[in-house]
This record gives sequence, C-alpha cells and structure tokens, in this order.
Amino acid sequence: QARQQATQMAASGNFREAVRRLYLAALLRLAARELLRFDSSLTNREVLARLEATAPARRHLEPVVETFDRVWYGEREPDAATFHAYSREIDALLDERVEAGRG
Repeated sequence: QARQQATQMAASGNFREAVRRLYLAALLRLAARELLRFDSSLTNREVLARLEATAPARRHLEPVVETFDRVWYGEREPDAATFHAYSREIDALLDERVEAGRG
C-alpha cells in the first residue's frame, strides 16, 4: 500500500513525500522480518549502525538512508529521476534474497 501511495505522490509531483513513504515502508518491512529493530527515537544513521556491517541488506540500506536524509532534511529537492533511482534501491533492499542473506 505504501508503494502505491508513493507512486501516486510521485505521479502528482510530490517526490519528497513519495521518498518518505517508501523509506518508512522499507524500515517497517525490515523490522517485520527481524533484520532490524524499528525504533522511532533513533536517527536514520543510528538505525543503519545497528545493522551488522556484514549484513547483505546493509549495502542497499546505506544509499537509501543517504538519499532519504538529503531529501527529507532539505539538502536536495527530489525529481522524477531521483525518485525512480531511490525506488530501485528500495526494491533491491527488500529483495527476498538480500533480506535472507543470500544476495
């Protein structure tokens, strides 16, 4: 559902909120699969730091966090290209094989 909302927001030009929705959905999915503990009191960097350095998902979570922070905290206004690249990175992060440690 978050993916659909993000796609709708992106289609209407609200790329910033679309990026946010994808990020939150990804964190919740990773938490549901017990790959990380979702704690809203943690910063994005703290969430990343809690993921083992050798975890397969980490190589995708790092650019996801970096892009989210730049977009959400105003360093970069996202455009369609940013959103689509971000969406692909989220897909890679949530890939079943990566999550399970086989990717």
